[in-house]
Amino acid sequence: MKITRLVAASAVFAGAALPLGMGVAHAEDPCYQNCPSAEVLPADVSRAAPAVLPAQTSRATLPFTGADVVELSLVGIGAVGIGTVLVRRSRRTA
Repeated sequence: MKITRLVAASAVFAGAALPLGMGVAHAEDPCYQNCPSAEVLPADVSRAAPAVLPAQTSRATLPFTGADVVELSLVGIGAVGIGTVLVRRSRRTA
């Protein structure tokens, strides 16, 4: 019974993880034969002096990111709760 669960969990993981990696494998299309030559020509890069802006008088504050902490805490508490329920169920039937 445990082997069946392990195989099922592995199949679900592989089914979810493998398609995600397939896009990364073909991210670049290299040219191996009859490739056009890449020439780098010198360019004149002249930049104008940056304009001086007047100082801003508003107080800059960091954005409030406390919601992220709360959401992650709730996900963690939910995972622990689900794990507890699964362990108790498996001990009752065993």
